[in-house]
Amino acid sequence: MDIVEIGLLFYISSFIGFIYEFILNYYFTHKFYSHGFFKGCFLPIYGIGSLLIVTFLNKYQNNFLKFIIYAFFLTGTFEYISGILLLKIFKMRLWDYTNYSFNINGLVCPLSALCFTLGSILIIYYLYPFIKKTINKINKKVLNSLLFILNGVFCYNIIATLKK
Repeated sequence: MDIVEIGLLFYISSFIGFIYEFILNYYFTHKFYSHGFFKGCFLPIYGIGSLLIVTFLNKYQNNFLKFIIYAFFLTGTFEYISGILLLKIFKMRLWDYTNYSFNINGLVCPLSALCFTLGSILIIYYLYPFIKKTINKINKKVLNSLLFILNGVFCYNIIATLKK
């Protein structure tokens, strides 16, 4: 992956994660809000997760069974570690699966890992190939300008988050 692919995958996935959580929150609470750690329209945990998926699982895309098994465990482990870090560093619990079967400390459960496994399928078979194909069709100056703007928006989100 080159830096443009990394940047676009991170930002697109972070935005899709924001939309995903926004929809889930509305479904369960019937209210429009985002309860993510970051203010703004990016949830970096999804961007980092996508980068992990592409980095470690892209080589298994031709072996679907291995891919599914590895995606299940990779995303579940990442969610668990992220939850532990949020609890230890920021004293925050942004999700709680204690009411779900076979959960581990309320931070991960098979249902959440299955949902993120489905997301992994979308990333490896659709989103990442789309990004790679699209990058080749867009002028490098335009791509660099887009990444510069996205970096600025993201930095603003970090500053706004730290101020809260």
